Amino acid sequence: MNVFITVSGIVQGVGYRPFVAGLAQRLDISGSVRNSGGIVEIAACGEKQRVEEFLHSLHTEAPDGALVTEIRTAPMPEQHFDGFSILKSGWAAQNEAGTPMIPPDLPMCDECRKELYSPENRRRGYPFISCASCGPRFSILNALPYDRENTTMKDFAMCPDCEREYTSGRRRHAQTISCHSCGPQLRLLTGGITLEKQEALERAVALLKGGAVLAVKGVGGYQFVCSPCLEDTVERLRLLKGREKKPFAVMFPDLNGIRKMCGVNQEEEAMLLSAARPIVLLSKPSGGFCSGVCGESRFLGAFLPCTGLHQLLTDACGPLIVTSGNFTSEPMIYKDDELLRSDIPYLSGILYNTRRIVTPLDDSVGRVACSVPQILRRSRGYVPLPVLLERRAEHPVLAMGGDLKSCFCLLSGDRAYLSQYFGDVENYRVYENYKIGLKRMEQLLRISPRRIACDLHPGYQSHALAQRIARDFGLESPVLIQHHHAHAASVMAEHRLDGCIGVIFDGTGYGTDKTVWGGEFLLCRGSDFERRAHLSRVLLCGGDAAAKNAVLTSDCYRFAAGEESGSERFPFVRAALRHQVNTQESSSAGRLFDAVCAILGIKEENSYEGECAVALENAAAAAEEAGEEPVPLHFSLSRNPAGELEADQADFIRRLLQAAAKGEDRNRIALGFHRALAEMILTVCRSIREESGESRVALSGGVFANLLLLRDCHGRLAADGFQVYFNSAVPSNDGGICLGQAWLCAQTESIRR
Repeated sequence: MNVFITVSGIVQGVGYRPFVAGLAQRLDISGSVRNSGGIVEIAACGEKQRVEEFLHSLHTEAPDGALVTEIRTAPMPEQHFDGFSILKSGWAAQNEAGTPMIPPDLPMCDECRKELYSPENRRRGYPFISCASCGPRFSILNALPYDRENTTMKDFAMCPDCEREYTSGRRRHAQTISCHSCGPQLRLLTGGITLEKQEALERAVALLKGGAVLAVKGVGGYQFVCSPCLEDTVERLRLLKGREKKPFAVMFPDLNGIRKMCGVNQEEEAMLLSAARPIVLLSKPSGGFCSGVCGESRFLGAFLPCTGLHQLLTDACGPLIVTSGNFTSEPMIYKDDELLRSDIPYLSGILYNTRRIVTPLDDSVGRVACSVPQILRRSRGYVPLPVLLERRAEHPVLAMGGDLKSCFCLLSGDRAYLSQYFGDVENYRVYENYKIGLKRMEQLLRISPRRIACDLHPGYQSHALAQRIARDFGLESPVLIQHHHAHAASVMAEHRLDGCIGVIFDGTGYGTDKTVWGGEFLLCRGSDFERRAHLSRVLLCGGDAAAKNAVLTSDCYRFAAGEESGSERFPFVRAALRHQVNTQESSSAGRLFDAVCAILGIKEENSYEGECAVALENAAAAAEEAGEEPVPLHFSLSRNPAGELEADQADFIRRLLQAAAKGEDRNRIALGFHRALAEMILTVCRSIREESGESRVALSGGVFANLLLLRDCHGRLAADGFQVYFNSAVPSNDGGICLGQAWLCAQTESIRR
């Protein structure tokens, strides 16, 4: 019996061909296997019973890291094979194979970890140890098929020992195979001297233990690394990055080390040990590290090593701060020359190798919310895995995402491929990385978009780029998607919903009425939405400064509430608002958080995005943990002329100011604010359900990074009979809106036809 088999899914870069060859030899099947484009093609010849068993095993077995999505079979003419062989790769047409699935970078496997410390193993202590089941993949890939010559490993010739291992055993056809004698080697540049291999490692360990800050080349780019136990060292790291207060992540050598420092539940443990090896936000310990590591955050970002180098460093030094190697608002450094040719203050050395990085990738970030793993930043370990959708798009779609936390999406068929996190595209270098990343992913996946979707905001860089791409390639004008509708749609796409009440709270989004939205209740049905309710409008002044200066925002809210006093600059703010100088109307929940935070005297400025909201949440959490009762507060609701429910922000601020004037504890007021917001959300959703019959609620937007609010809303809504959904596979912040844009564009295309 002769049969031709095509296997789709994540079947390249995971040792699938050696697995197939081993299975064939075990079952006495002759034939061949090869990579072909993004799939695997198999020719199998043998007795009918053995071929059927072979096919059954392909359906039920797979090597670690593989994900088989489809197996197709077809009769094949009689042909004689001498045994079973792995052939040179080819390329299958896309219409035959579908859009390929490319493996993300994979963490060091358990077998390689054993070899790393085995005295008898020739790779003992080799920092770049890998095999057919682990090691860099997407970050070093130039083209498909995934073969050595299509990766940056082509720069390194194999030594005789590696060439022998390449033909059999664990490293059979392992494209990243290397050792102490070949492949990338460790180097340390410090004090104008370059050290190599073991000497470089030992000196790097000594420097880190002595309080130095090093730049270390990771899988997807450079990271700044130092001890979390030395206050002066952490302060130098902050000066190096230009990052005053934002928390740092800490890498631990093993799970036991994390357990000793933080409480870890079953879901969090699974996330820490997952193949993506993300940073996971855990409840912060009362002590352990110096105060500068986490700052005012209630959480510690903890993660585990994904490479041999990081394992060796943390085993020797203990836990280490490992943070993206970038400077404020700049993209992560991933090219050696950027560091090696620079004299950077506060940096004591550069620990690197000469393997080129093709695609820069930050560490991913996640947490567990309401017992559900939730990605907050989707990058290394997840990209370029697709989000699988329920319905297939008729034509390939490019969705541009937003300008902050920028990320694009390429949708082909039922697969939505999200890019890595880039940053703010208003920064020129981030913008260039975005464009390079888009071109590379289109080429790798062989996706040529026929439709483009982008944010409605006419001033967004991503909006302008979408218009330019459409014009240059002769495509229809981009489909313009309202920002908060895209947030809601991202939840609908993930959870395969055809409708929902979208509760979307964030800092800013361009509304269909050309005002700033951000506290929205949208009734979504298919690709359409109605704005059913929202926070009332408040007139803000100062433009973008309002997003950073919480005191300025609080003065605007005080003015809206009828107050005649505020900060020392209140008279100027009042004059600007009365004369409408540089003003804009806003229904933003994010600005409400800022105003409340400043009014309560908790924090006055956002030195990084969301800092005031985090501080307000911390104050509320402190009251809750102490068992204190929240100060009773509530939002007044009324109908506007358009029939939309409005939650009165000005009236709420008056009530909050009255509570503060009575001398109520600010933590209890902060908790009362959170409770009032959650109760208002429930009340509005009840009203919309009564009118529409819709009982599914999607919670999205950057404000729902607030775990206290998310849990409260989820609990209240679920107890009232709502089915509650929130983002899990993509971020709830602007890093996930490209999925919603792509999904809506595809829905619109389907309706048009």
